[in-house]
Amino acid sequence: MQTEESDHLAELSDGAGCTEIWEHLSERREAEEAAADDETPDEATPEAENTSAQQD
Repeated sequence: MQTEESDHLAELSDGAGCTEIWEHLSERREAEEAAADDETPDEATPEAENTSAQQD
């Protein structure tokens, strides 16, 4: 039976050990961090350039 609390483990096979679970969670965390990094604007955006121009 799958619950909301165990959804993040759904891709693991039954009988997975600590190492498999740790690797799965680490890979998932890295993928989420990479996706979050892709969503954050770079410092070289026009907004950042406007801020530096105003400081002159």
